[in-house]
Amino acid sequence: MSSLIKEIASRIQFPLDRPITFDDLPSLLEAFAYHLPFDNQAVLSKRTLPFNEARLEQTFVTNQASGVCYDLNHLLYEILRIKGFDVALVKATVYDNEHEVWSATGPTHVAILLQHAGATYLVDSGFGINLALRPVPLTGEIVLSPSGSFRIAPNGSGYQLEMQRIGLDDTFIIGYHFYTQQTLLPEQLAAIEQIIQQHAASPFNKRSLLAIRTETGHRILTEQALTTWTDGKKTILPIPSDEQYATWKKELF
Repeated sequence: MSSLIKEIASRIQFPLDRPITFDDLPSLLEAFAYHLPFDNQAVLSKRTLPFNEARLEQTFVTNQASGVCYDLNHLLYEILRIKGFDVALVKATVYDNEHEVWSATGPTHVAILLQHAGATYLVDSGFGINLALRPVPLTGEIVLSPSGSFRIAPNGSGYQLEMQRIGLDDTFIIGYHFYTQQTLLPEQLAAIEQIIQQHAASPFNKRSLLAIRTETGHRILTEQALTTWTDGKKTILPIPSDEQYATWKKELF
């Protein structure tokens, strides 16, 4: 996978040709967040490929595209694994804060559990703009980053990610729930992909959505509008034409 690593290093502008330590992870997670958008185009087109190196190569290098949680965290998982980290993919159920219900698609979010110095951390590069940009310990300690405050709280026999996003939340809200025992191998991600592509309750199989964090906030692009948060200021620009949508998609994501 050395050629893929080299290409990804160039795309995210991060030196993957050297050893990576735990202290380097915030910088790596920021590099992912600022250069690889959350992108549901493959969901809309119902693309299905085996979850292997060839898929990562085609998605992130050949097509210069990106993906949803199972694409982004599959890539991050492989990089961390190759660099010697003890990691596992884990499935989670997203909480719908607007309607105060758990997602009807079930545990279809994919994140990463990382073991370091006897402790377990949650790592995630695929939760849209809701990225901690840091490993979050399962101990409950609050982690601060440019995107907000994040912590892990117990929930029954499992855990839940809680977040207070800068400019968006007045208090901590729930992101998703997970069990540390519900880990996955890459090839098992295909079942989750099928649900996201086909389930009526999936939020990603109906209309185009791209989202990316920036050093000063984030951007979200739909077929209706470009929404930008910069230093706490929100700007919404309607999409005047298909040509403008295509231009913004290419230039900003």
